[in-house]
Amino acid sequence: MGVRTAIGSTVPEFEVALREGRSGISWITAGGSRMPAAMLPSLSWIEDAPPDARRVLRATPPATQIGCAVAFEAIAAARLTSAQGWTESAIVVAGNNIHQRYSQQHYEAFRKRPKHLSPRYAVSFLDTNVVSALSEIAGLRGPGFTVGGSMASGNVALYQAFHLLQSGAVESCVVIGALADYGDFEFQAFSNLGAMNSSTPEDDPAGPGAPFDSRRSGFVYGQGSGCVILETADRARHRGATALAELAGVSLLLDGHTASDPNPEGEAMAMRKALAHADVAPREVDYLNAHGTSTAAGDEAECQAIEKVFEGLPGPFINSTKELTGHTVYAAGIVECIATVIQMNGGFLHPNPTLTDSIAPRLRFVGPVARQEQPHVCLSNAFSVGGINSSIVLRRYPREAS
Repeated sequence: MGVRTAIGSTVPEFEVALREGRSGISWITAGGSRMPAAMLPSLSWIEDAPPDARRVLRATPPATQIGCAVAFEAIAAARLTSAQGWTESAIVVAGNNIHQRYSQQHYEAFRKRPKHLSPRYAVSFLDTNVVSALSEIAGLRGPGFTVGGSMASGNVALYQAFHLLQSGAVESCVVIGALADYGDFEFQAFSNLGAMNSSTPEDDPAGPGAPFDSRRSGFVYGQGSGCVILETADRARHRGATALAELAGVSLLLDGHTASDPNPEGEAMAMRKALAHADVAPREVDYLNAHGTSTAAGDEAECQAIEKVFEGLPGPFINSTKELTGHTVYAAGIVECIATVIQMNGGFLHPNPTLTDSIAPRLRFVGPVARQEQPHVCLSNAFSVGGINSSIVLRRYPREAS
């Protein structure tokens, strides 16, 4: 795994911050307004990249650089080499319209001096720039593409990678949740929609409320990117790899509408489908990393969906990593998959420090204090505008005998 968020620039740093319940949210100015956000300390990887990578990355957008950074961390952690057939691995990048701020900056320059627009922009503004840059730097020659599912893109990428591996098309896959490099247009549009938290320090000096708390007032943007290396169990065993978890089941369903309103029925169906795919009963789920965006309608709908799936059961412990990292948008599914695996292996569930007045006290939210628990079967949700609902099941590996 590899990760960069406002609370950690490596997986070990990320784990420490999760254990502490440390938030990366601060106040920024975007689109001419003050608002909360969780920003990366740097949007560049050139200084720390290998020499050959620096040459490739010099003219690339921030999302490409950060995507390659997390991929290199994951590749190194997995101890993958070309001698193991590594060069045939697939690359799947989650996200669409990734380079928005980068495009806005070039448009402003274009308006002043059109003929001085860099010819490199013709290829670097494309989402596939992340795929091609990593292919060149890491020497990967397998399949490569991007997938878009708006704010569910990370789970969509895991869904696609799962089926690539299951079909036998490849034996390993690099799955990257791309940085959503928002510009002023995006900040303003989501604010106008009423989805993005646009409170000021004067409005809310204690900071924005946690997901599922009565004080919540819209999602908080978070810069971030993550990468996981998926491979078949046979290949992992053959090369002596240490598996961190099993991706046991995936689901991706539409619920038939284009609006931004969430649908509890569709979300519940996605969770049920993922559990069925993994051959897991609801009573076996120990922990749920909720989509939990802090929007009024979104949190309420997800609570209703969770109650439908776990009706008559105590239900799993629940938290939302977005209170700490902000909503990392296209990367959210990957970042939260990594957070889930870290908690699964670390024997803890991270807190949501400002979740003090739950909108659904009947559900088992972890709350403001971390719990020492050892989850074995976990769900991670990712839902998006346009009725795109997805869920994944993660299981401790090797699986314990029943």
